[in-house]
Amino acid sequence: PIFVKLKTQTMKKAILIDVHNRTITEVNVLEDKSGSQLSSIYEHLKCSIFECVNIGKNDIYVDEEGILDVTPDTKFFFYKGTHQPFAGNGLIMGFDDETGDSVDTTLTIDQVKSNVKFMTATEVALSVRMGVLGPLYTFPE
Repeated sequence: PIFVKLKTQTMKKAILIDVHNRTITEVNVLEDKSGSQLSSIYEHLKCSIFECVNIGKNDIYVDEEGILDVTPDTKFFFYKGTHQPFAGNGLIMGFDDETGDSVDTTLTIDQVKSNVKFMTATEVALSVRMGVLGPLYTFPE
């Protein structure tokens, strides 16, 4: 008999911050046949270009162009310790320090929930006008 080794599809554990449903859930990021995770990342983010924001041993993938087309209906999230609210979904994945490759997130859903605040466009505008996020959004210690 002839045995053919099939390449198994690998997946990475990630956490999706869904601004439209205001949910935070664990998801899988799949590799395509070439080993790329890009199409899966774009599918979760629902955008055409992303950037990474470092949060320690993990990155948040966010829509790089999310703030270019803001309307009163645009949904945002703010992650404690980052520099600004982000328009659109966020995807948290870990990374390998040596290779730079994306790996399973090291965070739990509860850890992410305690650091995320969902925001409307009006709330973001008010926080910008006031120059602060802190007084509007308090985080449990």
